[in-house]
Amino acid sequence: MWGAVVCPVCSGHLPLSLGPACAVCGQSLGGQLLRGRLLEGDELDLCLRCGTRIRSFDRALALGPYDEGWRELLLAFKFRGEKAVGRWLAGELAKRAREADASFDWVTHVPMTRSEERERGFNPSRYLARLTARRLGLRDRRLLVKVRPTPPQRTLGARERETNLSEAFRAVRSGTGAVLLVDDLLTTGATADECARTLKGAGFDSVTVLTVARA
Repeated sequence: MWGAVVCPVCSGHLPLSLGPACAVCGQSLGGQLLRGRLLEGDELDLCLRCGTRIRSFDRALALGPYDEGWRELLLAFKFRGEKAVGRWLAGELAKRAREADASFDWVTHVPMTRSEERERGFNPSRYLARLTARRLGLRDRRLLVKVRPTPPQRTLGARERETNLSEAFRAVRSGTGAVLLVDDLLTTGATADECARTLKGAGFDSVTVLTVARA
């Protein structure tokens, strides 16, 4: 699988997010469907989470589910420091962004505190954002800083995840336009929500979240 990072045969077998999915966060609906209506009268399919609360981000895109190959690739990149895997993932993220039929004025990433980055050795989201932006002909801009360390989201329950990141981020610049926020994994969306809330508070008009996988 790893001869050319991911060979064409293996990349063709990576699972895709097939079937109906939430129009906002991309979560597979899996029978849990809440139907709403847009102002124009068109039907909008939402998961229960997005249908019962206001999201700060406008849309979330992912390459596939956090399963099988995508999970293996993320573990190799994040925890084993396989930067070649990160470069390949960035190329796929750029393709996904182009398919979104949208234009972006800014590309940024989910930040870590200095202590968190020292512990990990690097910020995977920043690495992916920089290379994704380059492939899109844009620059990765540092729009946010993380002002306090937080327990990893994966170690917390759903309720704790919602409050863990409250006011954990601060905007370092104001602006307008559409932001593409890059991260490695979207689970409940609490991190993306807090980052998007902070960005919109700084004047930015819209935030699209782009991740490798959707859990």
